[in-house]
Amino acid sequence: MSDKQTLTIARLINIAALFALLGVLAGSLHLQFGAGELPCPLCLVQRSAMIGLAVGPAMNLLWGMRARHYALSILAALVGGAGSARQILLHIATPGDPGFGPAVFGLHLYTWAFITFVIAVAGCAVLLMWNRPFDLGDTGVLGTRHWHRTLTLFITIWGLMWLLVDLLVIGISIIPQCGLGMCPDDPPPGADLGDVVGWALVLGLGVLAAVIAYFVERRMGENKSLAQ
Repeated sequence: MSDKQTLTIARLINIAALFALLGVLAGSLHLQFGAGELPCPLCLVQRSAMIGLAVGPAMNLLWGMRARHYALSILAALVGGAGSARQILLHIATPGDPGFGPAVFGLHLYTWAFITFVIAVAGCAVLLMWNRPFDLGDTGVLGTRHWHRTLTLFITIWGLMWLLVDLLVIGISIIPQCGLGMCPDDPPPGADLGDVVGWALVLGLGVLAAVIAYFVERRMGENKSLAQ
């Protein structure tokens, strides 16, 4: 396998991981806005950990494959796994407890979150044993000597912008629910906008992120050209 093929595969793996996590966040936001399921404090811990988990792949794509980027994702996954494990055990400890929120394929979302974090830790560990992408001295999509617009560059910036937009929406949306204090353990139902409106809102965030990414990429290309 050539050096270029190695880096291409490594970047595709990180792109897939980044957008898979964005899909998880999209599902949780749909439940919040489309079904009126406001997040509990442990749910917010898990959402925050999902964002932290996605930062590692984003950094790999922007600045090159580094072991410390995978390590950052592992740390975020451990925090999220601890939060989801605590939520699972809390509901197991109460006889007859139906669990919090809806179930998907028989498992509640915090159980799926725990599975996601475990898979993430295992995946990062496997990628850490793949030394060749580290040995190639990859500088990421921003470190190319000659600037040129590529699909990988746009997808990377799009994923990062979508992550930032999701973070902003999550942060703003919990203010009416939590104020400046602790969020309620059992939040009341929120506004139920329906599946169609909920998905339109969530996917609209992705479209907004794509528009922002387009202008950011264009501006970066112009600045790079002037610098040359």
